[in-house]
Amino acid sequence: MPLFKTKPYRIPIVYYHSIGPVNPKWNRNFLTLESKYFREQLDYFAKNYHVIGLKEYWEIRNDLREPVRNAIVITFDDGFLDNWIWAYPLLKKYGFKATIFVSSEFVDLKNGVRPNLDDHEQGRTSLEEITRWGYLSWEEMKLMEASGLIDIQAHTMTHTKYFVSDKLVDFHHPGADILYPVGNLFPERKPYSISDVSFEKLLPYGFPLFEERSSVIAKKVTINPKFSDECVDILKNYNFENYAFEDAIEIVSPLYESYKEKGNLIIRRESEEEYLKRIEYEIVGAKKTVEDKLQKKVEFLCWPHGDNDEFVHELALKAGYLLTTKGKANVHKNNASTRIPERMGMNYTSLQKKLKSQFKLKAFADKFPYNLFLHAFRSVK
Repeated sequence: MPLFKTKPYRIPIVYYHSIGPVNPKWNRNFLTLESKYFREQLDYFAKNYHVIGLKEYWEIRNDLREPVRNAIVITFDDGFLDNWIWAYPLLKKYGFKATIFVSSEFVDLKNGVRPNLDDHEQGRTSLEEITRWGYLSWEEMKLMEASGLIDIQAHTMTHTKYFVSDKLVDFHHPGADILYPVGNLFPERKPYSISDVSFEKLLPYGFPLFEERSSVIAKKVTINPKFSDECVDILKNYNFENYAFEDAIEIVSPLYESYKEKGNLIIRRESEEEYLKRIEYEIVGAKKTVEDKLQKKVEFLCWPHGDNDEFVHELALKAGYLLTTKGKANVHKNNASTRIPERMGMNYTSLQKKLKSQFKLKAFADKFPYNLFLHAFRSVK
């Protein structure tokens, strides 16, 4: 029986990825929010909102907890090391709760507890020593959990993508985002991909890259390794310092068309049974792994890349999750109560973007007239 009967309303949920100094050598540094902007946002929350945990949010939505005025939820995706180094110490200063969605295959198994901002501010280590990049360890997650402020939840096991067709979209080249193709071949190297300079060289330049989709909705195809080897060989004298896909595909095109015409490009397609087994690993495996490692209950699942559908959502509910993120899915109205609704990012890098973020927060809280303006803007788009 519900303890509190409340009127329908919305609680905005914000999300972040990486917090701290921008790593110029990381090709995903667009995910990083510098700590000075993060501090400014936390200060804004402190003055205007009441930060609650994700479980509290669920309880309020289900009338099991009294509503909180001007509530807001903070979440982080991917489990980057800087969540421990920079974000956690700053959250502690405000006494703010937050949820970190972690992909188990990216957890750092080599390093225990690394120094963070607290250590620097207390004179135990230098700023240079704490400025590093990577992914969280289980030990760091345990310490954050023990504070009562940080809640570790699931982000699937692999957080990867797979080739799904014979549509050739790129070739490996200097600076290419090769995380998923390399990570699929060398999963043990994934936690160290950001700082490992040899990671991108685990696949040769010229390696063909095909249309891909997120693991949970992908039906995998296996590309003929002979074709991949021949591509690399054909492009071995190509000047990758001036790489352009249009130039490279023109060189490879006769070989590519020949393989397609003979039906030799895709040598295997994932069966339905294999897909279901893999999805169980992604969903159930992620839940069990975090629960076993941290001795806690995992009840929330964030879909990587936002990709999901009603089928995998239902599997997650059967596995014991209370909510999964809406992401890019068209949510069936019957399942809306078991979804974390659209989350929003915060951008404070300019006054205009700062005001826009604050406007969106009010709109996401369904406050008048901000909600009407947001609805009208999206209707026009």
